[in-house]
Amino acid sequence: MKIDHIAIIGTGMAGISCAKTLLAAGKRVTLFDKSSRPGGRMSTRIFEDWSADHGAQYFTAKGESFKAVVNSWLTQGFIEPWLGKIVSYKNKQITEVDNSIQRYVGVPAMNSLAKYLVEDMSVNFSQTICKVEQVEDSWILFSKEQGQIQDSFDLVILAIPPKQAADLIPDGITNLQEVCSHVKMLPCWTLIAYQESNITLPFDGAFVEESPFSWIARNNSKPLRSNNESWTAQANPEWSSQYINYSKSEVEPLLVSAFEEIVGQACKRYQSHLWRYAKVDSPTNESFILDKNNRIGICGDWLVNSTIESAWTSGQMLGEQIE
Repeated sequence: MKIDHIAIIGTGMAGISCAKTLLAAGKRVTLFDKSSRPGGRMSTRIFEDWSADHGAQYFTAKGESFKAVVNSWLTQGFIEPWLGKIVSYKNKQITEVDNSIQRYVGVPAMNSLAKYLVEDMSVNFSQTICKVEQVEDSWILFSKEQGQIQDSFDLVILAIPPKQAADLIPDGITNLQEVCSHVKMLPCWTLIAYQESNITLPFDGAFVEESPFSWIARNNSKPLRSNNESWTAQANPEWSSQYINYSKSEVEPLLVSAFEEIVGQACKRYQSHLWRYAKVDSPTNESFILDKNNRIGICGDWLVNSTIESAWTSGQMLGEQIE
């Protein structure tokens, strides 16, 4: 059977990459996302005159193929290098790290890259796909908001975290279910701090040890950001796992206290976010999975490594296998 119309659930970088690859091959692609905007964990929070990237903080490019993609984004003005000073921070001691690594960010916000990339795509936002059903040679999708989606599809791609993908995979497709069930994802509690005055720490980002946090960063040090001082502080997986079932009102005082201890300044305006599926703990040996008999596939950074490059490569490689 010829594959023509493909549904992709998820508009993170894996889903977007897969869609671009398929569109370039002449396929029809429709994307769905429960969020109101694309990007997944490439996410930015806006609050009054402040803004902060509270998901992915930056990305790097190691493979030659992804380097070529990144160079094209640079040329188009979708991203810029982040030249902030990055250090290691432990018990108030600062240690230099390798700052020769080129780090990139979307501009003017981290999620801007995804917005640029989906501009010419058919995307259905605020559609929480809750069921996919195989009917003869087609797939039928259902969303919580709309019920049955009008179109039918020749193939379905799940570009979402493994727990969410497992909930959608029909019972008879055990190979994909097993892959999803064996992958463990780690959470991340994140504090977004909006400061009235500048924090005078001699760095713009830090890998943190001996603290609830594993990373803190000055968002306004990134290119084309608001000048107002804002910081993102991301808790380590162990701490986040310990407090995964706590409410924001219970966790925020703990996050704020730990943040104030590092920066030496009161934090009076803040928000928090729990990323339940932030980082893969037990990856697979596959960059993607495609069940050609059932015409369903999965892709995502969680299959290999929790990086933007892994997500993009996973989606691209899956797209290239669909004829």
